Amino acid sequence: MIFPQFIDDHATIGIVAPAGKIDPEVIHFSEKMLTSMNYKVVLGDHVMNSFHQYAGNDCHRAQDFQQMLNRKDIDVILCARGGYGTIRIMDKLDFTHFMEKPKWIVGFSDVTVLHACLQNRLGVASIHGPMPKNFAGKSLEDSDLANLFKVLQGRRPVYEVPANTLNKFGEANGVLIGGNLSILYSLRGTHLDFDAKGKILFIEDVGEYLYHLDRMMQNLKTGGMLSKLNGIVVGQFTSMKDNDTPYGQTVPEIILEAVDDYDYPVIFDFPAGHDNINQPLILGKRVTLKSNQEKASVIF
Repeated sequence: MIFPQFIDDHATIGIVAPAGKIDPEVIHFSEKMLTSMNYKVVLGDHVMNSFHQYAGNDCHRAQDFQQMLNRKDIDVILCARGGYGTIRIMDKLDFTHFMEKPKWIVGFSDVTVLHACLQNRLGVASIHGPMPKNFAGKSLEDSDLANLFKVLQGRRPVYEVPANTLNKFGEANGVLIGGNLSILYSLRGTHLDFDAKGKILFIEDVGEYLYHLDRMMQNLKTGGMLSKLNGIVVGQFTSMKDNDTPYGQTVPEIILEAVDDYDYPVIFDFPAGHDNINQPLILGKRVTLKSNQEKASVIF
């Protein structure tokens, strides 16, 4: 796995929108926040465009992202938001110049498509973490934003969360992979699908039906993915929905049933995903996962 260079106080951060459109005020707020930290900010030419639900048409979004991939002075590519649309530009991107000088790509949700490409095709680490859409209304004192820039500067995070009574106990090591479960599910059978062997899988999601969560977990099980893992970190499953006829299981119960045959640690309530706190995770980095009656830890 290739790790991009960590940044210093005068790094250049590029902001692009590979998927959904975003309020220009959010971009301006994020730009001011970053410049207040002495970072130089470069905006994609089309980052504030609007084309139906997208931040510009496919060609414009791809052009912006390609420019950031190619520019040697850009140290971090910060995706403005998720939504939908990243998959539509992937076949238009050329990572040749990027691989000459890999840089950190940051984002989550729909940006899971990019993380999948980076880890599974290119062997480059990236950061699942807050985006400008999440910056609005926050300050640099918020723990997830503070930790994002600490990670970008090279500090290895150690996360400890209170034990959920449904956690599966144990200790495991492995490379951390994953992201949004719906995106991972949509990439199954493609060249962006992940290799589960010996990995620690992180998953989160938003606005899904409980039965569909079960469908996705059963897909991973039937496809032989869950049996190959060394552990699972379950983040926030936010605004989940149910049918008029209740599905009958909670999110943890659905996941636990799918992994019942496997003897590895599983932790719930990790503070990453579509909630107010979204702690940054270095995807592609080896971690130690610990789970006991008192707490759960993810140690980079």
